[in-house]
Amino acid sequence: MFKIDQKLISSHLSFLILSVFWLVALFNPVFMKYDYGAGFPLVIVFGVLLIFLAIREFRAKREKTILSGLFLLLFVACVGASFMYSQTKNLGFSEVLAWGSMVPLYYLYAYKKNEWIDKFLKIILIGTVVAVVMGYFLYFFKAETRFIGPFFNTLYHAHVWPNAFALFLLMTWPVFLLFFEKKGKWATSILIGIVLSALLLTYSRGAWIVLGGQLVLLFIYFHKRIDWKKALLILLAGVFAVGLFWQANTLRSLNHDVIDVQERVTFGNSESLTSKQERIDFWIGAIELTAEKPMFGWGPYSFRHAYNPIQKTFLGNADHPHNLFLKISAEYGLVALFAFLAFLTTILVTVIKRFPTLSKVKKDKVYILCVAVAGAFAHNLIDYNLNFFVNLLLLFLLIIFIRSLIVGRSVKLKKAFLALILAILIGAFALFEGFLLVLSHTVDESYLEYSFFPRNYYLNEADEDISTRSFEESLEFSEKQVELNPLDAQGWYLQSVVYCDFSQELFNLELCRANSYKTLQLNPMNDFVYYRDYFKTLSWHNFPKYDVNVFVSEAVPLLLDYFIYVDNNVHFTAYTPNVEAASELIDVMLPYLPQEQAKFFETEKFEMLEVAELLRANKTF
Repeated sequence: MFKIDQKLISSHLSFLILSVFWLVALFNPVFMKYDYGAGFPLVIVFGVLLIFLAIREFRAKREKTILSGLFLLLFVACVGASFMYSQTKNLGFSEVLAWGSMVPLYYLYAYKKNEWIDKFLKIILIGTVVAVVMGYFLYFFKAETRFIGPFFNTLYHAHVWPNAFALFLLMTWPVFLLFFEKKGKWATSILIGIVLSALLLTYSRGAWIVLGGQLVLLFIYFHKRIDWKKALLILLAGVFAVGLFWQANTLRSLNHDVIDVQERVTFGNSESLTSKQERIDFWIGAIELTAEKPMFGWGPYSFRHAYNPIQKTFLGNADHPHNLFLKISAEYGLVALFAFLAFLTTILVTVIKRFPTLSKVKKDKVYILCVAVAGAFAHNLIDYNLNFFVNLLLLFLLIIFIRSLIVGRSVKLKKAFLALILAILIGAFALFEGFLLVLSHTVDESYLEYSFFPRNYYLNEADEDISTRSFEESLEFSEKQVELNPLDAQGWYLQSVVYCDFSQELFNLELCRANSYKTLQLNPMNDFVYYRDYFKTLSWHNFPKYDVNVFVSEAVPLLLDYFIYVDNNVHFTAYTPNVEAASELIDVMLPYLPQEQAKFFETEKFEMLEVAELLRANKTF
């Protein structure tokens, strides 16, 4: 009996490793979003697992075709080259490793027949149902107004991602249709209704539109097979979804606020301050950034810093331009964009060419999975949530399954040398980064100096040295930060803090003003701390009155808008130190304002602080 089980495990080792890892990626409460650092351990672990998967699948029979894989390899090579020339080199390596790990995964499984695809699809089904159940618990008992499922970081209140969960559901709900023809059709219909109700409760307008498009695609393909019984089951799923949506909001309204559907659809309340225009600004900004650096872009995860100087509205920034393809062009360059589009096009052409030769069962499976993938890319036209490793991995697994299902009958032994080499290379980087990460948390944080992904290590050290008045050391660390990331205003700001402190020997008025001004040039629309300290520089050191008046005229409109932003907690600003910085800026500006305007600002300041205190007292997690 032991030998039989061992053989079974051996034959399904890839399925076991991928399914367990994917479930851990989905349900862990911390390691979700890899681009800002928290999810980096998942990327590291997967990079190591790739070595075992490559060794396991190295000798499998495959098609002798590499065109789509070659374009994917070119895309990732461009991502790597972009990192080498990056303007934000302290960031982005997690993206290189995450995208890079998809290449050997694709080479290992896309060109071969995988017997465990159906089993993994069941894992997706089970994982989705559990995620929705978890989401309902949070929706009823936590203050977060949108359905988030397991897409949150329990350590940070503001880190909740309903749009990322919406993308996840757009990729997973069509999978349920693959089990619609089997026993338990009524149960499957109800499950689909439950999952779709969760999608509605994310209040993602983009996801609602994409869902409509997916339903149209499914109707076009299946409409000739719909009889009265299937029509009844479809109706049941729809009624169940809408009914649960309204009932869930009714129950939630007993203890928590509920989003008004009409206001959400018409961009009411705080949405009118941000969502209407911000995405358009991001898209235009990404095009401008692409035009400035078309070859390799600004570097992985560089959009926030590169976009800051051309940002249109206060707090109107993001980690990405809310469009996958514009992100690729702005951050990785046009060659990368071409390679990625060629990768997708090559797969699509192959699917279209071979689709007529497939059996009915395979046709249905391929088409439904294509609808799931199409939904993912459609949603990523107006948002970007592949910075969650569970979503990135799921998308590529679905693409791999589609390509695997259309593998021709004639497959030969083709050793995956390239996949093995790439897996070993990525695994080596993952082991190196993992080793440094462990040492930085258990021995000394300074080990991050050797990392390709130091993120904010130098900033944190510089800031800590300022607090202990170790100014020379602070300058050393902030200069290293500026060298790695000349677009990061915080590095220049910390230098200005040192040079502006007239109580110590490094005080330099010229460098103080130059670094303060550079800080505001790089990030003029996000942080009132920069305005507060720059104004202190102007006022305390007797700069010309003209400079002070110009500054006041620029700061006043920002503060007027900010009062409204805090009232509506736009971009969770009420939870940030920006509130206190704005208050302190008002204090130092009051003597330079007309009497009536000064009284108005003082009153608004106290109301702003009260609102922020109230909102902070009602945090979700």
